[in-house]
Amino acid sequence: MKNKHHMNKAKQPLTDLETKVLETFIFNLYAEPGFSDVSPQDLALETNIPMKSLRGILGSLTKKNIIHIEDKKYMGTDSDIIYLQEDYFYLHPEWSTY
Repeated sequence: MKNKHHMNKAKQPLTDLETKVLETFIFNLYAEPGFSDVSPQDLALETNIPMKSLRGILGSLTKKNIIHIEDKKYMGTDSDIIYLQEDYFYLHPEWSTY
């Protein structure tokens, strides 16, 4: 993917699967910083990673404080939404100036 060189700048080491999921997630984010409509289901479809495995990867990225996930019951949406933590906006080519 075109963002791969940005993932090498992550503040901590990422596994290959974490990198794949993070790259796919960032590729699907809006151009406007901080906004997202990307769900775990979207990432499962795009990466071909089974949801059970994907949840573990998302949990790891959350523990590393790279992403956070808003629960659908608080969002009023049909699915959870994943957000990039502000400290990692620099990984997004269009958000890196914020």
